[in-house]
Amino acid sequence: MKALGFAAILVSVCALAACTVTSGEGGTGGEGGEGGSTSSSSSTTSGTGGEGGEDSGTGGEGGGNECTGLETTACMTCCSEAHPSETEAFNALNFLHCGCAAEIRCAALCDTTDPTTDVCGDDGEVNLEVNNTDCELCVIEESETGPCYDDAYTACEAAEGCQALTACFNSCE
Repeated sequence: MKALGFAAILVSVCALAACTVTSGEGGTGGEGGEGGSTSSSSSTTSGTGGEGGEDSGTGGEGGGNECTGLETTACMTCCSEAHPSETEAFNALNFLHCGCAAEIRCAALCDTTDPTTDVCGDDGEVNLEVNNTDCELCVIEESETGPCYDDAYTACEAAEGCQALTACFNSCE
């Protein structure tokens, strides 16, 4: 679901330096996938977990989308919380497309010469560790009103480390 309001939710949930990445690993011998579940007011479905590697490895992802059936805003927030590393990746793409692109008005606020406020790196990467409130507010506004959000969303759908988030969002109605 390409909801323009999502950008403001995502940026506020995962503000510049507030992103936290967590990961879990499978148990000994590669055990560790968990089943997922999807529930709504009329039905419940569950999936089975994935399998780990031979000697050790990370567990597989569960079968359902735990956010389906929630109201749209709650579903999007749930997806962001359920996929923290993908949320961070999307947030970076959002800043790249809505704050760092030369044709975007936010570039003047985000791409600075001061290393303490420069969100836009010279190598095409964004630096979400800096504190630049003016850039953040501009990116939120640009994400809600400009076409850059669609570009960031499309880039996230295509990026391997971001697809789980957009798949989750696409289930939000």
